[in-house]
Amino acid sequence: MMTNPFRELAYYLADKGIYLDDGLLSDMETIGAIKTYDYFLKRINGLVRGVYSGNVAGEFIDIMANLIQGQLTDAYRRVWKEDGNEGPLPEYLTGPLTEAIATQYDFVDQYFRDIVKARLDKTSIDPLMIRAGMWANRYKEATSEAARLIALENGGKLQWVYGDADHCNTCANLNGKVAYAKEWESSGLKPQSAPNKLLECGGWRCACSLEPTDKRRSANVQAYLWAIAAARDGG
Repeated sequence: MMTNPFRELAYYLADKGIYLDDGLLSDMETIGAIKTYDYFLKRINGLVRGVYSGNVAGEFIDIMANLIQGQLTDAYRRVWKEDGNEGPLPEYLTGPLTEAIATQYDFVDQYFRDIVKARLDKTSIDPLMIRAGMWANRYKEATSEAARLIALENGGKLQWVYGDADHCNTCANLNGKVAYAKEWESSGLKPQSAPNKLLECGGWRCACSLEPTDKRRSANVQAYLWAIAAARDGG
């Protein structure tokens, strides 16, 4: 398989703690040079290694905060543009986006403290790297949520689509189901969104998504969704 030199350069620099200017990063993503999720993960991995090795200190918190804001905002803007829209995000998207960013901010300080503690205690970095993958997954979650909100606003349909991770029984049962966005909304079922009591996997490392579709609505889907949600909610 032919490698992408732009992507490899971005990954190499991220591993070294050197991060691309947001404008250049956006341009490279536009031409398909790098995948935003992958780059997000590389940047977090680089930051974790930097703190663990003692090469990155308190600036970790500001860098992570800026990274989260930039990546989640990019996810929403991409979905908005791919839906055929121009101009700034509407209020029904900016509100949830702001809330999602603020929610992630709440965990940054603790993540930093956990990395420092692991360095001082000389414990393994591996659990911290696993958590980096969960952080990066917030990009996919933001993409799915933006698509859901747009479909909900416009009366569209969404299909539950498997991701590339291990799946729980709830996700397996929902795979391929097509319902109107308002039906998904009323059921409370969402992919990812950890902690998520309505999914057997809890939403942790879930790679499933709700994607816009023109496919026929699944038969008796509203009752089906409510039954699954009720079983999990009472379980």
